[in-house]
Amino acid sequence: MISQDIFETCVARAALAPTVHNTQPARWVRDENVLSLFCDTNVGLTFGDPSGRDAALSCGAVLEAMILALSANQITVEVTLTGNDTAPNQGLVAVAHLVVSSGEQDGLHEQLENRFTWRGAFSSEPAKLFGWTRGDARFVMDQPGRSWLAERNDWASHQIMQQGRFRDELVSWMRLSDTHPRAGLDGMDRASMQMSESEARMAHYALINFWRCLKVFGLTKGLVSETEVTLTAPLIALFHRDNAEDPVVSGRAYLRMCLEAASLGFAGWPMAALSDNPTTNAQVCERFGIGQDRQLVQVIRFGLPTGEAAPRARRPLSEVIR
Repeated sequence: MISQDIFETCVARAALAPTVHNTQPARWVRDENVLSLFCDTNVGLTFGDPSGRDAALSCGAVLEAMILALSANQITVEVTLTGNDTAPNQGLVAVAHLVVSSGEQDGLHEQLENRFTWRGAFSSEPAKLFGWTRGDARFVMDQPGRSWLAERNDWASHQIMQQGRFRDELVSWMRLSDTHPRAGLDGMDRASMQMSESEARMAHYALINFWRCLKVFGLTKGLVSETEVTLTAPLIALFHRDNAEDPVVSGRAYLRMCLEAASLGFAGWPMAALSDNPTTNAQVCERFGIGQDRQLVQVIRFGLPTGEAAPRARRPLSEVIR
């Protein structure tokens, strides 16, 4: 039913899905027509994601991308989730098993290559949604709402960055030099973060060596502020799911939302601090009427990018297929 060539092609396409800090924790095993998805928890974020929730969300996005990639070959799957804990430093943890059979294409697979993260100003052209809506997302397009979210995002980002271990972990996943041994393979490189060479050289010093000194002089807020560019995004999506939902399922839905946005020409830029910080998470839910039976999973800016996507950093298949 599925050849090794098709399997490898689909794994490569599935790897285009977004993952937290571009850690790319998904690993694949093929046994004839049964495919198994594992999470490499050894690349998990010990401080930023101690529960493994973000790792599970990331694996869910990759799982959905794999299902879409398989559909391009008229292959459908029956998915069984394991519900296993994906907290860091447990080695390989089984996430899902897929049994393949003949099926139909899902046209959304065509957007896998078009979706990308844009960490910069968006076009001033008004957003054209063509009726796009989602039951699990509140679209904020009004100026007061976007301004409030921009301010709250800056506040939450600054709060999170006060934690030295968070900054250490963040910088460890930055590829600030093109000569970094993992540049182009994983993590966040200079081009994707839209940093100049001089900014990249200074990032480590600003975030690690001199942060406390900069804070004394009131300069750290400016380092993390994104309000100006946030307000160029014509749409900010508040992605929310059922409280009891497996984060792998939430990750699948999140990818579909991002691909739907890509079909409209939009790129996305997450505002993860808003959902990660308990205070702003509660404030966003209250202001925008997200019920107590729902969880705010992610907040993301969408708009037309003003440039080309940076080259993608992705692991080679030898690291992804076991």
